[in-house]
Amino acid sequence: MDSKVSAVPELLTKKQVAELLQVSQRQVELLSQRGKIAKPIYLGERSPRWRRDDLFASLGAERCG
Repeated sequence: MDSKVSAVPELLTKKQVAELLQVSQRQVELLSQRGKIAKPIYLGERSPRWRRDDLFASLGAERCG
């Protein structure tokens, strides 16, 4: 069985989101706080992660609305 691996991991770190959106990590925090992108889930107190699908869905919704 041939399986394809996505180029973007399922859970993204703040750094990965920043690189993807071409903004600073602080800007990622602000966008999330303002509801412009999906809220992160936390794997630990200081380990925010964004679900790839949620992030892309929120970006698509932002463009449409």
